[in-house]
Amino acid sequence: MSSRPIILLTAAIAVVGANSMVLAPITGAVSRDLGGDPADIVQAAAAYGVTTAISAIFLAPRADVIGPHKALYQAVILLLISMLASVVSPTLWALIAAQAFSGIGAGMAIPAIYTLAPQLGPKGQEKRSMGLVLSGWTLALVGGVAASGFLAEWAGWRSVYMVLAVALVGVFIAMHRIDLTVDMSEARATSPLTALKVTGIWRGLFAAGMLMLGFYGTYAFIGAHVHDALGLGTDSAAVVTLFYGTGFGLAALIDKYVDRLPQRMAGGLAFGGLTLVYLAQSVYGAAYVALIATALIWGIVQHLALNFVVSRLAGLDASQRGAVLGLNSAVTYLAVTGGALAFRPAYEAGGLALCSLLSACCAAAAVVESVTASDPAPAPG
Repeated sequence: MSSRPIILLTAAIAVVGANSMVLAPITGAVSRDLGGDPADIVQAAAAYGVTTAISAIFLAPRADVIGPHKALYQAVILLLISMLASVVSPTLWALIAAQAFSGIGAGMAIPAIYTLAPQLGPKGQEKRSMGLVLSGWTLALVGGVAASGFLAEWAGWRSVYMVLAVALVGVFIAMHRIDLTVDMSEARATSPLTALKVTGIWRGLFAAGMLMLGFYGTYAFIGAHVHDALGLGTDSAAVVTLFYGTGFGLAALIDKYVDRLPQRMAGGLAFGGLTLVYLAQSVYGAAYVALIATALIWGIVQHLALNFVVSRLAGLDASQRGAVLGLNSAVTYLAVTGGALAFRPAYEAGGLALCSLLSACCAAAAVVESVTASDPAPAPG
């Protein structure tokens, strides 16, 4: 089977992922142009997260009826419109509206991409295919986030969204040249309610929630820790992010070996590794070099855990992948907001060390869930 569909899906995740993260490093430039404090600009990111979660719950299930390739096509159009609207936003509220609209597209796109990945890759290598697509987040993090700050300073913050729009046009054109269609012979109407009745869904969503809550609860305060506790600048915090993203990308090289492991063993190893990383970070995170080293390993095990969670959910019921993975995306984006809010008192009381300990508890809970779950029977459909 051709690798072109997987490459296209990876590129799509990279663009969608970059769009979700580029606002953070350019808030200063946006506030200078549109007025208001940088903290006010965060409202646009919050609007994006809320509408992504809502869209993932209520619109992602459409992919089970019309096909994930058509859902992705529609999502790309919505995202393109929202990016162009961001480029020309005359006020902060216009930007907030544009990002809210963007979240609707993202809530459709991400579950559709995750639905397509295991079906378009080589048979028997579903986790490897998913891992390659997930590496698009590395491109978003390392390329999109890192480059957006420099681009905003050089050509203005609007140029960031223009570049993303051009990249998305490239994805749109490629979708007309690369066949992404999958078997829809068992297509049926689904919903969040039908998805919640799928055997194993609650345990799978619990593991996803623990993974993302632990991740965002600590990751959200890396920059503050580097500045407050280590006395270093934004560029030093960016290096930590770079090492994390590098590790996340490198993990794709070992996905093919993880494919061969029983599900319980794969989940136990991934979440067990995460637990150890968070514990190490809580102890050694006060030293910058150690923080960088743990970030690299953090990226590797986070990739493996995310691949495990998404692949597991995707395999529960083939006829409801859109709805199931929509719930996963909703949990993810709720964790983006919930992690930062829930862990903030911990950071104020005990710094990154306490946040990392709480994240270790989340990962440990996921270890218990993973190793006590039953290895799956072949998925329906």
